Amino acid sequence: MKPRTICYYAKEASMGLYRNRLMSLTAIITITLSLLILGYFYIIVSNCNHFATMAKAVLELRVYLTKDADPIELQTNMVKISGVENVSFVSKEDGAKWLEKNLGTKDLYVTDENPLPDMVNVKLAKEVKLENLVAKLRKLHGVEEVVYGKNFVKMVLMVERIVWIVGIGLIAIVGLFVLYIINNTIRLTVFARRKEIEIMKLVGATDGFIRWPFILEGIFLGLGGALVALLIVSRSYVFFGKYIEQNAPFLQLLSEQMINGVLLWLIPAVGFGFGMFGGLLSIKKFLRV
Repeated sequence: MKPRTICYYAKEASMGLYRNRLMSLTAIITITLSLLILGYFYIIVSNCNHFATMAKAVLELRVYLTKDADPIELQTNMVKISGVENVSFVSKEDGAKWLEKNLGTKDLYVTDENPLPDMVNVKLAKEVKLENLVAKLRKLHGVEEVVYGKNFVKMVLMVERIVWIVGIGLIAIVGLFVLYIINNTIRLTVFARRKEIEIMKLVGATDGFIRWPFILEGIFLGLGGALVALLIVSRSYVFFGKYIEQNAPFLQLLSEQMINGVLLWLIPAVGFGFGMFGGLLSIKKFLRV
């Protein structure tokens, strides 16, 4: 495409936006609000996944052994299982000392016999299917029971699932709303120029020549809203991150660089796509002459 042609298309698109500037402004505001939802949804999901990964990193399985178990053989078999990063053996004597220290008492037993079982702490790898790992550990000879934060893990996974379902539903609704707004905004320009379009078609203008200015209108609207949304999401995340750091330092959010690394292409790409598709929809009917 020649530079002169591109300039013509851009000029026509700009004039169309100016003629319907009030509707164009409304469309940009709507797109901005819609893409804000997308941006914040991505931030929430990314940080939920981050927290889930951190929770798994500190989560350990406690494997209680039977009295006739061979701790060395068991540990050797455990590290061979996928999802196990490393293991550490805790004898019942060490377990008793730990309990006495944390409970602040020396009278831990009713009798002189130590009732605690030997135990192996299992540290998980980053990528692990927890339920499958627990099932495999329970099948090993010498394992009496495997204890872990089952309810906690289920809660984390449930929160992730809910966030995904709600977020995808919101994005679908927002996407349809954005397309509707862009479509109606550009249709005003198309309707005002419908006679001109008919004449252009009759004298031999191609569909592409007529279509491109309206597609560019949609792209300008989409990118305009995307840039405003990107600026708001990026700056608000920095502000929120500093607030969390000062008031809840134990919550380690993803860094600004990691979030912006995705948002810098995600939001403009979605805005561009919505704009282009909206422009195509708006002109389709009027090209049938």
